[in-house]
Amino acid sequence: MRLYRSQIPRLAEDILRTLVDDGDIQVEREAFPEAEADIRAVMDEYLRTESRIVQEVREYMEKRQITYDQFAKLRTEAMEEKAHPQGDEGIRFIVNQILESFMISRHVDEVFSDDAGMRRKVMGIFKRHLVDDAELDREARGRLKHLREGTPAWDIEYRRVLEEVRRKRGLQS
Repeated sequence: MRLYRSQIPRLAEDILRTLVDDGDIQVEREAFPEAEADIRAVMDEYLRTESRIVQEVREYMEKRQITYDQFAKLRTEAMEEKAHPQGDEGIRFIVNQILESFMISRHVDEVFSDDAGMRRKVMGIFKRHLVDDAELDREARGRLKHLREGTPAWDIEYRRVLEEVRRKRGLQS
């Protein structure tokens, strides 16, 4: 699963509303926008770090004239090297960061529940909102049956179709 920037506002609102409504945390109504901004900041920082690493990988590949088919492998290596969790592990990392932010936030008045219970709730919210990248990949590949995989034309068309699928679903990288 992957977090897209366009999902962050809905996620932050849903997380805050669920935890407040269930009595896990106490946030005054007038502090809701700031508390949501704290949650969004955690997710934004995760995506900024990920984006910076991806850009470094692209620059590395360009400098050494490495073909795009090596991108996923090099990106994974770079993420591991920089200790930036990915996929489900990345979502768990974000959830833990959000829970930690509640403890230091000026906008969360009180935390009543234990971390484990809130972690389960927030993970459930993420699973409802996030899209499985494998599903996007299958849809894009299904549209490219007329091209042979591994060719430069396929690589170019795959990226274009994948972006089209993401736009259609209201997602953006």
